[in-house]
Amino acid sequence: MFTAGSPSRRPLAVQTQSELNQERGRHEGETLWGGGGEGTTCLVALLSDRELVVANVGDSRGVLCDKDGNAVPLSHDHKPYQLKERKRIKKAGGFISFNGSWRVQGILAMSRSLGDYPLKHLNVVIPDPDIMTFDLDQQQPGFMILASDGLWDAFSSEEAVRFIRERLDEPHFGAKSLVLQSFYRGCPDNITVMVVKFKGRAPDK
Repeated sequence: MFTAGSPSRRPLAVQTQSELNQERGRHEGETLWGGGGEGTTCLVALLSDRELVVANVGDSRGVLCDKDGNAVPLSHDHKPYQLKERKRIKKAGGFISFNGSWRVQGILAMSRSLGDYPLKHLNVVIPDPDIMTFDLDQQQPGFMILASDGLWDAFSSEEAVRFIRERLDEPHFGAKSLVLQSFYRGCPDNITVMVVKFKGRAPDK
């Protein structure tokens, strides 16, 4: 896994219980006293022998390369402009407006997240994940990419898959090269990328 840019909203971080407790206390204090209440995305992939289960909250994204080299979406970005999300936000009494990108209450560029407590209290941002299941025997994947939105601001899913297919022999299966290329393209956001190669399964180049 490789990261560039801002340290906030990294979807693939590991924290100790002590760190989680400290962060929870900090967020509770911010909510009580009117502080910021930062949040994060979450993208989780659970792999078994024949099945892949992916859950996501926010705009981090997973994409899989199948046996034919095609990009298969593993998740759907939670963006305020999507019809389903827009209707839910409006029903909760909220709104979306354009400020560089479409934002909930003119603030947050995603419609679901972990944290972001001030918006959670208004019920306009929710933490509910989408969960998708994939049959590995059917897909016969070569690899998958799990990444924060910084990557997807610079690459389409199809372009990222093509980029990694040519670099699977590199250390970390090309993840570092993908991060650096996103950075060189001028992405100012956090760029966190993990590439997982499936054993015994490699797409044709």
